[in-house]
Amino acid sequence: MADRTLGVGFVGIGKWAGIIARGIEATPGIETAACYTRTREKREDFAREFGCEAVGSYADLLAHPRVEAVAVLSTTEAHHELALAAIEAGKHLFIDKPITVTIAQGAEIVRRCAEAGLTLQVGYETRCMSGIVHLKRLLDEGKLGQPVACEVNWSHDLGMRITPDDWYYYEEKCPGGPLMQMGIHHVNNASLLMGPVARVRAMGTRQVIEAEVPDLTGAILEHESGALTYLGAYYHCPRRWNLDLMCTEAYASLVLHASQGDLPEYMRRLLDADAYSELQISWRGGGEAETVDLPRGNVIEAEMAEFARRVGEGGPSPADGAAGVESLAVVHAAVESMKSGRAVEMKEFLAAAGG
Repeated sequence: MADRTLGVGFVGIGKWAGIIARGIEATPGIETAACYTRTREKREDFAREFGCEAVGSYADLLAHPRVEAVAVLSTTEAHHELALAAIEAGKHLFIDKPITVTIAQGAEIVRRCAEAGLTLQVGYETRCMSGIVHLKRLLDEGKLGQPVACEVNWSHDLGMRITPDDWYYYEEKCPGGPLMQMGIHHVNNASLLMGPVARVRAMGTRQVIEAEVPDLTGAILEHESGALTYLGAYYHCPRRWNLDLMCTEAYASLVLHASQGDLPEYMRRLLDADAYSELQISWRGGGEAETVDLPRGNVIEAEMAEFARRVGEGGPSPADGAAGVESLAVVHAAVESMKSGRAVEMKEFLAAAGG
């Protein structure tokens, strides 16, 4: 992609679209070319802010001469239809997590992209945090020893604001509630660090909010290696993000100090996560925990640069279509475990769900 720029068309213009567009602005080799959402004022405001063209329909977006890839940032229930139309038009895809509502829909998108030779990437941006990249490198080099357990949590109080007007109020559209909205990122992170998930046990309750989805969820992920991950995701407490990794030679703790203030500041810190993160490692036989001096990057710029590079050169990604379906399947397996009270075997569950 060094000699050309990847033009991206946005469909769905909510708060997250602005964050993705700002990341693209700062990333060489990729640009926002066009945008579409049903509300004319919203798409025209977005176009002015990010220097792109507002178009009057999704068909116009797909036909736009500068749009080579589509960023699907709509509500999750629309992902499947929008993605299939983009594939038919020969467009590469960046899809916000989760890839789709159902496993079968996600698997179809992955298959269709592969058949068409198109690049597909899912928006799991926290994997691009310098702390996670550093831990992955240490694991690959064998310096941490064998990973045996992981404890992860992403929780916030935004669930307290849910109303029936929100798509994530409904179990059919957002099964698992906070587990689907925030916890799925940590499913991807845990799989990156600990390997594929073999089985899932989970519980969920509704304590405070008035919605169809639970507001308190917890899951135990048993990885194929035998390692365990505890995943917590809650909708009704002060904002929290952490990843604690236990290995035979070291214990690592990565914390993102989330803003407890207004929503724009909270979202900004997610964009600039490295500036507000701290990684400490305690080594076997060592003294005080070591605070790691991490490079300060930008997670959105990193994932957009990766997407542009993959469109131009190919190559794997921990957030490709297969990873998107696998993380989605773990969340669905957790929801099934909540209902049945039993552990769910991933291979059997995926086969039954069409994954």
